[in-house]
Amino acid sequence: MARDFLLEIGVEELPASACAAVLRLLPERAAGLFAAADIDLAPQSLRVMVSPRRIAVLVEAMPEMQTPRENAQRGPSVEAAFDAQGAATPAAVGFARARGVVVEDLQVREENGRSFVFAVSRSGGRPTSDLLPEICAKIVRDMYFPKNMRWGSKELRFSRPMRWLVALFGDDVVPFEVVGVASGRASRGHRWLGDDVQLASPAGYVEAMRSVKVMVNHEEREAFLRAELDRLAGERALSWADPMDKLHEVLHLVEWPSVLWGAFGEQHLRLPEDVLVTAMQSHQRYFPLLDADGALDCTFLYVSNGDPAFADQITAGNERVLRGRIEDAEFSFDKDLAMGLEQMALGLDRVVFHVKIGTMADKTARVVALTDYLAGVTGVAADAAAHALEAARLAKADQVSVMVREFADLEGAMGETYARIEEFPADVAQAIREQYLPDAAGGDPPRTVAGALLATAEKVDNVVAAFACGEPPSGSKDPYGLRRAAMGMVTISFMHGFEYDVRALVSAAYAGLERFPGLVGAERVIAEATEFVKERLAKFLTDNDIARDAVEAALPTSDVFAAVRKRAAALAAFRESEGWDDLVVTATRPSNLAKKLPEDAAGVPVDPALFREDAEGALYEAWLAVDARAAELSSAGEHHDVLVALATLRPAVDRFFQDVLVMADDEAVRLNRLRLLASVAVTVRRAAHLELLQG
Repeated sequence: MARDFLLEIGVEELPASACAAVLRLLPERAAGLFAAADIDLAPQSLRVMVSPRRIAVLVEAMPEMQTPRENAQRGPSVEAAFDAQGAATPAAVGFARARGVVVEDLQVREENGRSFVFAVSRSGGRPTSDLLPEICAKIVRDMYFPKNMRWGSKELRFSRPMRWLVALFGDDVVPFEVVGVASGRASRGHRWLGDDVQLASPAGYVEAMRSVKVMVNHEEREAFLRAELDRLAGERALSWADPMDKLHEVLHLVEWPSVLWGAFGEQHLRLPEDVLVTAMQSHQRYFPLLDADGALDCTFLYVSNGDPAFADQITAGNERVLRGRIEDAEFSFDKDLAMGLEQMALGLDRVVFHVKIGTMADKTARVVALTDYLAGVTGVAADAAAHALEAARLAKADQVSVMVREFADLEGAMGETYARIEEFPADVAQAIREQYLPDAAGGDPPRTVAGALLATAEKVDNVVAAFACGEPPSGSKDPYGLRRAAMGMVTISFMHGFEYDVRALVSAAYAGLERFPGLVGAERVIAEATEFVKERLAKFLTDNDIARDAVEAALPTSDVFAAVRKRAAALAAFRESEGWDDLVVTATRPSNLAKKLPEDAAGVPVDPALFREDAEGALYEAWLAVDARAAELSSAGEHHDVLVALATLRPAVDRFFQDVLVMADDEAVRLNRLRLLASVAVTVRRAAHLELLQG
């Protein structure tokens, strides 16, 4: 037999971020609690639903009894547990006592071809209704939110104060209590439109809540909102836009949504579209409307959680708020135009970038230098380099603008707008906006070469500056978005074909910081920042279907993104070829023994005069030829052929180990042989660190 189950946690209005966290984490958490209690649920039977005032866990067909489980704990072998006469030894007696059973209850079972004694216990068979109160309390108490609060003298930390609890197993209430709030069957409807409601059973939960004006299923709310936005926009041959992804926030702010029209004065369309869209979306969460040509319309749509009977008053209030924001923006825009980008750039020395490394003017100087460095090492066209440098010089100018001070989301966008109005070259203007791209995981990188150079310079300066200031990312904390910045460097490099040595670029970035006192030392910062960027390269390559261990084996061989990718791809492909075993032997046998070469004896060239066996000379000559050939092929980017060439050393390696006693008594001969093996190992490791491969 089975019954449906419902747990509803009623709260004060949750922020949208808390709702999103619940949907992301609670399904797995709740399912884990049921599984730990041996309550087996059918796949997809557990659903979590969230609205601003409630979190609900709904399970269909939950079994009424635990699933019986056998717990078998292995003890000593039979030989150790019983003597020759079959009597229990102290080992068996101690094991039984520790497991809470008598010796007579121990069972003999076979495992991996040997016989052991086992203490076997069986659990389960308890009614689910006996287990649910504790599970419900755990779900409530262990709920995770990005930000929690404690109210009054209560011990529970929760996103918002809890007001009611509903827990039903079939028709029956599951009794439990958390911080003085007892469970029952009474839920509450929409704050203004609905009444309290007595829930008869979990099966009728969604419809019962609908009767009190709560669309409790967030998926239903989202589908409804999209349909309404499409319908209303379509009625006027318009389309709605959501560039800041506000829909996924709005759906967690309403329980009985309605989509309504609003408008602003057509004369305000003289403002840049970015300004108007930001004014509508950043705080008000309105949805801009576009005509068939993609031009912004002077109407908008918004989502209300209020009483539709008062739609006119609600709309008037929303329009009044937006009108004030737009009028403020117009004042700021006109003031910025009167100042101009060049004048703004002169004011950057009054804006602090970081207390340890100076102002935005200092930041600009570093970015200009790095952009110039990148233009040189990547070999871009002269006009693209010139545009990139001009954009770098003006990149931060809009930080001084009144508009960006009011609308921080518009940094870069306003710089581009003002640059276009002042008739700077189009690529210069676009590069100013593109300096922050990609601005999200999987986002589009800059399209222009100038923008790509500037964005790379901007990102490497941010990464190196944070490490130099002793503020690298830690665990899940990355307040400066440095992981995104490093991944952006990788993405831009591959999109635009930029090939540069990342360690050299990081060194150039640190050079721009050396005049500031009190920073972390250059050697440490350059090593750690380079490794940090290359970790993002590894993720990029594995996300693009190159085996992780092949990437790890190629990663130490180069500080150039493209070279690492080519070597990792070649290694992954070569692993399926006939020469793979030969390459592995060539890599592992010399490498393993070369570890015995003392550090103070390394760095000395191999001396053929110390050879005592023909096999030594044969390996030496083969290594010289392959080392030269591998270097030539690597320079040409023929990384698969490098591996083929290395694999051809196998016969010489095998003969060497067959005929030569490496650890000879004569120290000079012994060290010379170890140096020869170390030389072979170094040649292989220039192509791949095969010891990092799995299996």
